[in-house]
Amino acid sequence: MVNYSADMQTILYFQSPTRTTAPAKYEGVREILEKANVHIQLLEERPTRRRIRELVEFWQPAGAIVETSTTLRDVTRELFGDLPVVFFNPAAGLHRGVFAVYHDQRATGELAARELMTTGLRSFAYVPAPDGTRWSEERGAAFSAALRLNGLGCAVFPAGENDKIRRLKALRKFLAGLTKPSAVFAANDRMAAEVLDAAAMDGLRVPEDLSVLGVDNYEPICEHTKPKLSSIEPDFRRGGNLAALMILAAIRDGSRFRGPRQRSFGPLRVIRRASTRLLRTPDKAVAAALDLISRNACSGLTAERVAATFPCSRRLADTRFRAATGHSILAEIHSVQLERAAELLANPNQDLKSIHDFCGFSHANSLRKFFRRETGMTLSQWRARNLRDARP
Repeated sequence: MVNYSADMQTILYFQSPTRTTAPAKYEGVREILEKANVHIQLLEERPTRRRIRELVEFWQPAGAIVETSTTLRDVTRELFGDLPVVFFNPAAGLHRGVFAVYHDQRATGELAARELMTTGLRSFAYVPAPDGTRWSEERGAAFSAALRLNGLGCAVFPAGENDKIRRLKALRKFLAGLTKPSAVFAANDRMAAEVLDAAAMDGLRVPEDLSVLGVDNYEPICEHTKPKLSSIEPDFRRGGNLAALMILAAIRDGSRFRGPRQRSFGPLRVIRRASTRLLRTPDKAVAAALDLISRNACSGLTAERVAATFPCSRRLADTRFRAATGHSILAEIHSVQLERAAELLANPNQDLKSIHDFCGFSHANSLRKFFRRETGMTLSQWRARNLRDARP
């Protein structure tokens, strides 16, 4: 915690009411600004001209970061006067000279297509956000284009129905018309949860009839749907890092700033849960074991502990697991650990020496050997090859 002092600069941070994405964005901003000894004044309200004037008079801030959303379309650069400002994921297009950080919708749509095509299914659908926002349209267009590139089609549920009851009725009809089995990509986790509700009403089995994938990895939704929802987790933390670095550069350089003023961040990873986990053979014990591994693989979980959850011997447990998934219990644990290591390596502020603590390895050398065996690269080589420079 940074203690506020009279000589410390202040940044006003207007946080979006969209709770599904706000915490990780703010954490990314805080991570950079606290190191720069900058105070962040968090404001959970709509930035209006009057409130900005009052807050500027009180705080005398050096700049502002503004998270925007579909409910804040009318928040523009002009409201802030001469105050340096960075817009985070603006809902509408901004003048090219304005500082802004965007979610790369194309990369997210393409990742969704790659993930769902690995299920081997041939029927696909996209369910957009109900209000037909630009980000939702871009996400769906990228998903459909990636499928077309691979000779596959995509049914698209029509946007525009804001009444949830009528939308759910239309969604049931839409899902019933899909060729089964089918893979459904939803614009975000809220829409994916509606897909699961509609499927349950008509007795459609998930993932046997429908594999369902959302976006945001908002755990209050994903961990409480039936079945649990697979989701793409955007790299909101990196986006926060970019926004913080941009506002520091804008304050320091002002009109002399010559770097790119609009940057983007993409998806971080896919969190696989039961809604897309189509087992070769249905086995409730295997499904429960997969959930256990996804939650605890990086907390010292062993194959022996997983096997102990089966109502049979260790050897038979591994046989059942392999029959349902195509690989062993230990391989599944290693897959989750490798994914977590890659996630941490993508953060330029994460010390390489401490990564093993977050991946379930007792010693740094154990992780180094494992990572090199699995990827053919050292941790530093992987970071150098895969991490784009985050500095504007």
